[in-house]
Amino acid sequence: MTEFLFLHWQHLSRAERIALVLLFATLTAWIWIPTTAQDQSYHAFADTRALFGVPRAADVLSNLAFAAVGLFGIRLLVSTGDAKLPTAARASLWCIALGFLATGAGSAWYHLDPNDATLAWDRLPMTLVFSGVLGLAAAQRIGQNVARVALALLFELGVASVVYWRITGDLSLYLALQYGGFAALVVLLLATRQRDDPFPWWWLVGWYGLAKVFEGADAMIWNATPNDSNRLPTPSACASVPPPIRVAMRASAPAGAADFRRCMASTRRSSSAPSPVSTTSGINGASPSMSIAWPAWAARIASK
Repeated sequence: MTEFLFLHWQHLSRAERIALVLLFATLTAWIWIPTTAQDQSYHAFADTRALFGVPRAADVLSNLAFAAVGLFGIRLLVSTGDAKLPTAARASLWCIALGFLATGAGSAWYHLDPNDATLAWDRLPMTLVFSGVLGLAAAQRIGQNVARVALALLFELGVASVVYWRITGDLSLYLALQYGGFAALVVLLLATRQRDDPFPWWWLVGWYGLAKVFEGADAMIWNATPNDSNRLPTPSACASVPPPIRVAMRASAPAGAADFRRCMASTRRSSSAPSPVSTTSGINGASPSMSIAWPAWAARIASK
């Protein structure tokens, strides 16, 4: 919390004041959220098929897409070390890249044996991704001072929320930060519009919302496509497929095995996911919407 010492409180801009109000509003909302236990049906995924001895293979192996996105981001960050990006923005991009790589491992570990203990290792790296996304938004839309504070503070709070849940069984702080952070991002984008921002924020917002819909409709989507050859691919498995392709696939679904093969072919090219297995994942702790090849790896590191 010492990050607040680095703010020039007497000279805050309008955007900086908006950011602080959003942060305090999120934390205040937590006070009013009732104690929330982890619903154990969360761990009941629709597709439990094994492949090559790997249980719930589609949910496990599709996390290779997250790792691939993270590795690609790290490669770009290393190769564009001289890019004219502010320190806070570059640090945020590193958080996103490393967070995706860790999420690939943590989410795979969780899906091998879904329970509260393994779910913690899925959620922890996602706090790094969320912190990076909001830190980058602050860097682009507000300023470097606020971005540095936001990045450090949000990561600390994110880790604390997962630890708090595991100690007390209360998920409320994690929920307040996840959904409050998403709402804060939307408000920030609307309140600080910039035409020269190279990052496609509204793609991210739209796909995050759509992914939540698909996650919540896990069983319904699974049951609506009764034949294995026609079942829809998971959002995670197609996480690296470009958004226009995914839009077209969803619009024509269920189109059958041909669409499925095209999706998996695209996924294998971009993320090396090894198995053509279809599924819809349940409320996956590693939100599939976050990949979208993080949008075109952060606009190719802000156009170098």
